[in-house]
Amino acid sequence: MRHIQEFLDAISQTTKALESNLVTLNNVLPAMDFILTQFEEGKKRFKDHPQLSKMFNSGWGKLNKYYILTEDTPIYVAALVLNPSHKWNYIQRNWDQRKWVEDAKEIMQAFWDGYKPQGIDTAPPQATPKTDNKFLLFLQEQEEIIEVIEDEYTHYCAQPTVKVHNARDWWLQPAQQELYPHLSKLALEILSIPAMSAEPERLFSAAKLMITDRRNHLSIRMIQALACLKSWYKLRDVIVEEELLVGPKTRDEE
Repeated sequence: MRHIQEFLDAISQTTKALESNLVTLNNVLPAMDFILTQFEEGKKRFKDHPQLSKMFNSGWGKLNKYYILTEDTPIYVAALVLNPSHKWNYIQRNWDQRKWVEDAKEIMQAFWDGYKPQGIDTAPPQATPKTDNKFLLFLQEQEEIIEVIEDEYTHYCAQPTVKVHNARDWWLQPAQQELYPHLSKLALEILSIPAMSAEPERLFSAAKLMITDRRNHLSIRMIQALACLKSWYKLRDVIVEEELLVGPKTRDEE
């Protein structure tokens, strides 16, 4: 029982860490890697135990089945790669077989090729100086002669990793959105997906509590509006903190 409790404690801690609405899809594969590691250690440690060996082997087989299912969609790999703290480093460091890494890169490239606008240059935009200075115009012409050979995704992967606490905040920075106008949209779409369904389930549960016997004629649109308002109300602390740091916005700024 003590061995089982130690194992379940690690699983419980992983689950609790993923329940926050701030934890997004880029944490799913690392969480599954961590749990698989716990199973693999248990398989080795209790390989001769008559009961625990069967339990660890069965659990490993079930989790591995769901891990393989993540290959059906590219977004799990994309969520990891589009986290500037990881990019391809995590996958190359933790996936044992080289073929897995190569397949993941092909899937990610195909995903990006299908997402990015076709027929236009997706390289980082260059500012065009507005001037009649002949020397500056000459320099501009020389820059235009250089052939651009990399797109946003290639440029992003070629840069060093950046340690960030929140990948979404990094992609929301004006500098990143200007440098990667299309890749940043893809990143924000993927990194807005929660790692677990706990928060959406809480919203459903809260919506159910709105419909009492005295409020049983609420329309669907009204229930949606109330659920949104309740969720947005949690942002009041963020708004107050921002105003304390930079001051309240004027009417023109709003």
